[in-house]
Amino acid sequence: MQDIKISVIMPVYNVADYLEKSVNSVLNQNFESFELILIDDGSTDDSPKILDNFNKNECVTVVHAKNAGSGIARNRGLNLARGEYIYFMDPDDWLEGEMLKDNYQLINKNHPDVLLFGYYDHFKGKIRSQSLSKRIINSKSEFLDSFPELFRMNVLYTVWNKLYKKSFLINNDLNFGSERNGQDYLFNIKVYSHLSTMLVNDKKYYHYIVQRNNAATTKFHEDMFVLYKNEQLNLIKFMMENGIKAEDIVSNRWYFILNSCWKRANRECDLKKTNEYINNILQEYKQNKYIKLKNLSNYQCQLKYLLFFKTGLYKYYKHRYFIKLF
Repeated sequence: MQDIKISVIMPVYNVADYLEKSVNSVLNQNFESFELILIDDGSTDDSPKILDNFNKNECVTVVHAKNAGSGIARNRGLNLARGEYIYFMDPDDWLEGEMLKDNYQLINKNHPDVLLFGYYDHFKGKIRSQSLSKRIINSKSEFLDSFPELFRMNVLYTVWNKLYKKSFLINNDLNFGSERNGQDYLFNIKVYSHLSTMLVNDKKYYHYIVQRNNAATTKFHEDMFVLYKNEQLNLIKFMMENGIKAEDIVSNRWYFILNSCWKRANRECDLKKTNEYINNILQEYKQNKYIKLKNLSNYQCQLKYLLFFKTGLYKYYKHRYFIKLF
């Protein structure tokens, strides 16, 4: 039996238009000691057929299951995984370069709990990325000191730019929840509560499509704010328990939640429903003083929060007229 070094786990749900490119970007890696576990989460498009075609490859395992969400699908894959390290990838993005080979060479020398690498955002025809510094974090205290800097670079709350040591996940009973959104975020907060060592690779390998049409992260749901709030409260709890003082992170994240809820509601709901939804959120923000204006890092965010949300101007704008300005 082949010695598996890395298990790539990919939950799949109705992404037929993107799936072949995503899977092939894994299979085309020049690294032999990996397996690809594809979990069909009850897809209703052509994704199951595409997956079955890939099942002919000896390193691929395909599982068809009833729809239960990406978190449960990832847990199914984790239960099947034989690799020393686990990589969770989304089925509508793709890899470039030798992600598996390069990163395994690094983790084989240092054996960190988690390896983190860079990625590219594709958003409205533009490509953005971050500038990481290669480093080895050798203790929990060192990681906690680095947490604010890494969080501000938007590299800590996703799973697809990290490799996780399987024994670390198993020994600490770390798995995904069944939330509609935010499983990645909550999973990583749990990971960071136990993490002692991390290796940061400054190279970029992952291409992430921001706000793909019909993606779960762009749709409006009534419980959307509740899910976001749960993420935020878990982040605040983690920071408080570990003595991390970074008020800008908290305020910026509260602003992101408010703005995202408005955009998603404004895009899919009529103006009356959008206004009722956002007004309720703003009342809670005011009552609990979630945002401190001085702690918002972006000047544009300060202006929008002060002049658009707090004054009630949002009540008069629909998506097609205004949303592109922000």
